Amino acid sequence: MEELEKLKEEYKNCGRCPLLVNNRNNVVFGTGDSSRVLIIGEAPGMQEDLRNEPFVGRSGEVLNSLLADIGLSRSDVYITNTILCRPPDNRNPSSEELENCKSRLDRHVEILDPEVIITLGNFATKYILGISDGITNIHGRVFDRGGRKVVPMFHPAVLLYSGNNPEKRKELLNDFMTVKTLLGGTDLRSFL
Repeated sequence: MEELEKLKEEYKNCGRCPLLVNNRNNVVFGTGDSSRVLIIGEAPGMQEDLRNEPFVGRSGEVLNSLLADIGLSRSDVYITNTILCRPPDNRNPSSEELENCKSRLDRHVEILDPEVIITLGNFATKYILGISDGITNIHGRVFDRGGRKVVPMFHPAVLLYSGNNPEKRKELLNDFMTVKTLLGGTDLRSFL
């Protein structure tokens, strides 16, 4: 992980996006000890910016729960975002901000060399897959990119926005079961 530490050091004071620099508390690089599964989200939110760790707010609780449901924990995955700094008012990342963080994310993927990449939401999915299809049409499907399996999924916040709708949770869990299968686990979807 020496290469990852070098990359983190390179970006710890990044100033490529002046608006984000003026809005952030931290450059939220990424966390995890494993490179078998890489999870890529959109951008840090308020809690992530304050705590300097991705997915630690309410969406992070949902993510942790879904990981636990397939026998994984945060220590079994590596988590980062398409951009490293919180956009003002949690708005979507701009195309310029995504472009400014592109080489960092490419290097992140190269260094970690994961077997499976989970993309959460439209921005991460469109970036990694290079397609314009929305997440609603492709979530849970498996794509091959450079020998890596990519599984696009809804962002965990979709469950929060739906009022913890049990059907939406089942849909999210089904997508996570796809990852479990790819990692050599049993596909439990038939029992749901």
